[in-house]
Amino acid sequence: MEFQRFIAPDPAALEAGIAEQRAKLALALQTGDDLAIVDHTADLASLLTTARREAEALVLLQAQLDRVEQFSASEVSGWFWNAYATALQYNGLRAQADPAFVRALELSRAGGWVRLQAFVLQHWGRSLVEQGDLDQAQSKFEEALGIRRQLNDPRTASTEGALAGLAQLRDQHAGTAGNAPQP
Repeated sequence: MEFQRFIAPDPAALEAGIAEQRAKLALALQTGDDLAIVDHTADLASLLTTARREAEALVLLQAQLDRVEQFSASEVSGWFWNAYATALQYNGLRAQADPAFVRALELSRAGGWVRLQAFVLQHWGRSLVEQGDLDQAQSKFEEALGIRRQLNDPRTASTEGALAGLAQLRDQHAGTAGNAPQP
């Protein structure tokens, strides 16, 4: 089950973004700019995951796992780990995604990158819903919502929607449990 997965509003713009990031990554690889390689890999992988090509995204990200470690003081590394965790999640590797979400959140908190923290918490919350851990998912969504409200982030509505969707899911589970035969 995919919980409230993002759908690109403009598929043509998404494909154009993918082509642009491929070109940027190719240039970074050609020039040997390690930070740019990590950055453009994360950006390309995020776009590929949005385009439902998460298997391709995962291969790209896994190829840079050793390289990203040298940039833990850069926000780029946090975005990389969030993209990696999300690609793992949508490849059905949710248990493996959890440590990557932890890493992304640790990096974003250590760096003070609050916008990134909200992204990580939102994505991790979705993954937790898919794993059936609704309490932890709610906690992540609530924390993301607090950050987004503080930042006056336009994505606040997305987080509010996730909490509303989670409440509906809980209601459905409660209704199903109430109809279960009694021993």
